[in-house]
Parts: sequence; structure tokens; C-alpha cells
Amino acid sequence: MNTIISDYLLKAQRGETVYITDVRRSFEGLEADRKTGLIVVLTTSEGIVRQFDLVVPKFDVYAQGDAARERAFIVEYFLAELYNILSSLGARSIRFYDPDGKDEAQYLYRAFYREFGINLSRKERSNYGKSINVIERMLDAINGTADSKFECSFIRGNKEVSEEANDKDVRSDGSMVSRMHSIALGEAQGKSILGIDVGGTDIKLALAMNGRLAALKEYDWFPASFTRVNQLVEPILALTRLMIYKAITLKFGDPGEKLAAILKTAMDPHASDAIIFEALDKAEHILPSIPGSAEFRLDAIGLSFPDVVVKDKIVGGEVYKTRGIRLNPAIDYEKEFRQLAALDEQLAVFVKNRGVVASVNDGSMAAFTAAIEMAELDEAKIREGVFAHTLGTELGTGWVTKTGTIPDIPLEVYNFIIDLGSYPERAYKSDDVRSVNNFNTGLPGTLQKYTSQSGAFRLALKYFPQSRPQLYKELFDRGYLKETADGIYVPTEPKDMRKPFLEFLMNLPARGEDPEVERIFTEIGEFLAVAYEECEHILSPATHTRILFGRMVKNPVCFDLMQKGARKIAPDMKLELAADDMAMTPLMKQLKENREHTVAQFAQAVGSVYYAAFRSAHDQRIEST
Repeated sequence: MNTIISDYLLKAQRGETVYITDVRRSFEGLEADRKTGLIVVLTTSEGIVRQFDLVVPKFDVYAQGDAARERAFIVEYFLAELYNILSSLGARSIRFYDPDGKDEAQYLYRAFYREFGINLSRKERSNYGKSINVIERMLDAINGTADSKFECSFIRGNKEVSEEANDKDVRSDGSMVSRMHSIALGEAQGKSILGIDVGGTDIKLALAMNGRLAALKEYDWFPASFTRVNQLVEPILALTRLMIYKAITLKFGDPGEKLAAILKTAMDPHASDAIIFEALDKAEHILPSIPGSAEFRLDAIGLSFPDVVVKDKIVGGEVYKTRGIRLNPAIDYEKEFRQLAALDEQLAVFVKNRGVVASVNDGSMAAFTAAIEMAELDEAKIREGVFAHTLGTELGTGWVTKTGTIPDIPLEVYNFIIDLGSYPERAYKSDDVRSVNNFNTGLPGTLQKYTSQSGAFRLALKYFPQSRPQLYKELFDRGYLKETADGIYVPTEPKDMRKPFLEFLMNLPARGEDPEVERIFTEIGEFLAVAYEECEHILSPATHTRILFGRMVKNPVCFDLMQKGARKIAPDMKLELAADDMAMTPLMKQLKENREHTVAQFAQAVGSVYYAAFRSAHDQRIEST
């Protein structure tokens, strides 16, 4: 038996984490005669070639018993490595080179081909194959087709070193980070721009007019329960109309006072759909009495959306927010999803001719927002680029490279498999709070169940039943948890308890020192550090700092605990909090002074304003040349 693997299996069976980073180091450290290699070469959607030399212990492809279980662990590790690579970089094609002619290499390739569903349709793919679906939808957007295919091949022999360059910098059109900052701030002056930040529990909108933060709006929702795309799109379009009508009241002064009175209740963060749509209907009848209002359009819209976005098109389709639609048997999902992919076109009716609707992934928007604010403070801080995470319903990830670009790659870090252990927690259904299985793919050990709000919920249920039984009971008494025959889950009806549950957990450390409570947030810090090591391995960003946004980090005590946990795993990693002290630009300073809303809440909505401003100037410059 392989002692290393048997130790990992014992840990996994005890419910302990087995970090993929530890497994990789131990496999790479084996003596030459105990390991075998496979060269993986992928070509990204932008034509950049990346090479990864994967190493695993030698194994018997025909093994039985304990040796077969060890082989299964090796295969799971190998598939996880490829899944993380494809989830972050995407690819047009992938080639496997077998330099030694070993049986293990072909066995691993066949496992990849089978488990990733290379020969299956998008509808038929599951688990690892979801990453291929995302890649093919990306290629659809780039190629202008609806039937792009990911290519895969296996080659006996070694890859020729001179055949192609191994470029680790993911390139994209753009400018230096400092120029992004100056262009965004300059363009935001004298313009009417709307920033929209779409999340899993709410939508936040920020309206800027003539360099002033004119209005903010928050709207709660639960998109995972939707079964048709129009349920996702209509609220976004309705809220955009609401903010435009608000802009009209400000632009046209006294004639807009009656309209402002109508909109007041709809602008409340707790306004129901009925109130919002009633206000919009009444507003439509008032508008003709306001001269010039019918011609009013925004200069630009910035959209931060929690999915893969390429060339302003939403192209992923495998996220939790679209799960209900994806599982609806009454529709053709690919056809239905294309309506969401075209959201930028539907928003375009609200902007002026030649105005832009600039869409980007929410993680990328977080990185852009951090870059703009940090550049205002000290350009030296962004010299190596910006890498950011949003911790909320999911883990969002964004990267502004040191050359001032946002790469056109999936960067679905929340899908990274970081834990090859925790076997008892794999037995629960993915919706069960105790489960480590991904909501969208069913795959165990992904960051989705480790660093986002689901991670905090899961850890509370892992430790409280034995060590803090009274506290565990309190979670049910308060209605944060409900147990049924199907398992334990957080109710979303009649009231969505996800936000209150997370707030409760985040306030626990303030009650006093409690190792079991603190353990939740220190372990989340550990998980972030493992994610950092995986990003170093796959992407090699120049910066070692991670800027954190979102509800999960707004409590400074919890953030300090996360830092403590992260240092255990990755001492070189530096965590920074996107808090009030990062509010440096004019619009963000105005947000900081707002008594009703916080920087932590609306930073990305304001960042979306700046992103739209930057893209407006940048795109016009490209057109003129």
C-alpha cells in the first residue's frame, strides 16, 4: 500500500480536510521511480498556450481492494487538478502528452474524457462536465455561434519544448491600471451613469449624475428559486426604469416633484414587487407632463453579474442563481439561457446612442473597484495588479492584471476543488447545510461550501452539535434552520433566513472568547489561503494581496480571525478589507458619508459606475482609431 495515500484516506474517513495543495506537494516530492507524469497543454480562448506537468504516484490500472481505493483517490486528485485549471482559465482545446508510454497515463486520460463528458451534449453533462459547458458557451460568445465544441486529444510521446510558448500572462486589450483610474474618474464627471450590482440575495443600484451620487436602491430576491429567465431579467429591467425615473426627478427639478413623490415608497429597500410595479405604472402616466423627460437616456450602465461574462455577454449558466431554470424540464435551457446572455442588449434601450452597457463578472468588478480606489490613494499599491474576492452568497473572484487588463477567462474560483477529504459530509445532499457537495455540480470539496455563507453555515453545524448544544438548539429556535426528512436547510420561505443567519454567526465572536465559534472564521481563512495557493499554481498573479469584499468580512472581528487562519497555510498571502478606509474616490467618499448605506454594501454598485465610465471612454477611443 502507498503510505501517503492511505494516510489521506484515513483523514478523509474521519471527516477531516485533505487539501489538494498538500496532495500535490506530496506527489511531486516522490522519488522518480515511484511517480509517473502527464503533460497537459491547453490553448485558451485567446490563443494563449499553457502547459501543466501533472505528477501522480504509479498505480496498477487493474488493482483490486485497497489498491483500487488508492487508485480512485489518485484519479480524483487528477480530475480535480484539471477541473480547477479549466474552471479558471477555460480553453479552446486540451492535449495530453504521455512522455513515458505508461498505462497510467492513458487510464487518466480516459477518466478525464469520460468524467468531463467530452462526447456528450451540454444537456447530458454533469459534475465535472459543467466546466466544459461554460467553456463552450464562452466560445459561442466569442465565435458568434451556438454550437461551439471543446477539443481534446491524447498523444503518445513527449511534447516538443520549442513547439509553442508557455505564456503565463493572460492577455486582453486594456490600459495600465493607473490610466484606468484617471479615465474612469474623468469620464464620470458630467455624466448620468447607473451602476448595478447583482447578487444572490439582493440587487444594489447606484445612480451618479454630474459627479454626484444621486440615489441608491437595494432590492432583495432569491433567484435560485426562479424557473424562467424572465424572472431574472424583469426585476433588473424594472429597477433600471425606477432609477431612470429617479434621475428624471433630479434633472428636471420642480416638474418632477410629483414623480418623486410617487417613487418614494418604491425606493425603500423593503418595497415589494407590487409596490415597485405600481409606482412604475403611475410614473408612466406622469412622464408626459414633464417636458423633455421622454428623450432622457443614461450615458452608460455598468453591470456586475455573478456569472462568467465575456464581451459583455453572460455566458456561464452553471451557477446557483440559474439552478431553478436549469432544472426546469419544460424548457430548452440553452435557448432559454441565451435570453440572459443578451441582458446587455435589453439594457441598451436605456442608454443614449453610442452609450455603453458594460457588463463584467462580480469578482472582476470587485477587483476593478479596489484598483480605482487604491490608485487614488497610492499608485504604487496597484503596480502589481489587483486580485479580489467577494464573500457573500458565493465566493466571487476578480483579477486586474499588472498591465491593467481584466482577462476574458472564467475565473470560477468558487468552483475550485480544494478538499479531497471530508467523506462523511459527502453523504448529505447538496442542499443540506452539512453537505460539502456543490449546489450546481454535485462535486464535493469545492470552495462554494467552504468560504461563502454556505461555508459558515456548514461549519456551525459541524462543530456546534457536540461542543455547543445549546447554541445549536438556538439556531433552530430562531428559525435559521429547519429539519425535514430530506435533511437540514436554511428556510427561504416565507422569509429568507440566509442573511439573518449569517449576521447571527458573525456577531457570535463579539460575545466573548469561544474557540468553537472562532474556529468557523479561522477555518474560512484557511480555505481562502488554499484558494490563494491554487491561484498561484494556475494563474501566477504578480500580486500576493487579496482584497476582500462582501457581507462576510464587514465584521472586523471575523476578518481578524480569517487573517489568523490564512497565515497558518500561506504566510506570504496578505488579506486586505474593502472597508470605509478604502473609500478614496469622490463617489465612494459620498457613499462613506451616507447615513443609511455603507461602503461594504454598495462599493461594487459604485464601482460599476466607474467601470461604465471607463468603458465608455475606452470603447469610444477604440472606435475612433
